Parts: sequence; structure tokens; C-alpha cells
Amino acid sequence: MPGGDSMINPVTVQPAATPSALPPVQKGPGKFSRIFGGILGGALNLVAPGAGSIIGSFIGGGTSGTNYASMQAMLQQQQQDSMRMVAFQSQVQQQTQEFTTVTNLLKVKHDGDMAAVNNLKS
Repeated sequence: MPGGDSMINPVTVQPAATPSALPPVQKGPGKFSRIFGGILGGALNLVAPGAGSIIGSFIGGGTSGTNYASMQAMLQQQQQDSMRMVAFQSQVQQQTQEFTTVTNLLKVKHDGDMAAVNNLKS
């Protein structure tokens, strides 16, 4: 029968955990994650510039400074760049239409002039 006598039933005492002065070491992303994140980010940059960097950084573990606020800032920058690109494309399309119109008018004028010359020859 267990009794309260420490000589008969020895009690094992667990040593108290000594607190460490250093914070616990956090393991960073593995080599595979960094490589895969870099490759995926590069591939996605071809499809959607800016988004590939964000997703690649997220998968690869990114830097310790990457957080929600910096991702929001990158997304806003990407949106602004996209709006500038749409405006630029619209401007190029308008110039192309103007050039095509002028070219067609000059061709019609030239064809008319050539028809008049050919009528005089015959």
C-alpha cells in the first residue's frame, strides 16, 4: 500500500525547466519552398505582373518584412500600373485608327490620280 512515507515510496521530483534567455528559434522556409516559390513567382509574372511576386514570396516564405500591409501596397501598385497600361493601350489604339484613316485617304487620292493619268495615256 502506498503511504505518505518518502523513505518507503520515493517520490521522483521533476527538475524545473530553466527559462532560456534566448527566444525560441523559428525555422525559416526550406530550400525547396524558396526555389519553388521563386520559380512559381517568375512564371506568374509572365501572366500577371506583380501578382507572381506576391504569390511566389508567400509560397517561398518570403522575407520577414512581408506582411499583409506590404502585400496590399503591392496590389495597389499593380492596380495603378494596370490602369496606366489600359490608358496607354487606348491611346495607341486611337493613334492606329487615325493612321489607318489617313493612309486610306492617301491611297484613294493616289488611285484617283493614277486613274486620271492612265485615262490621258490611252
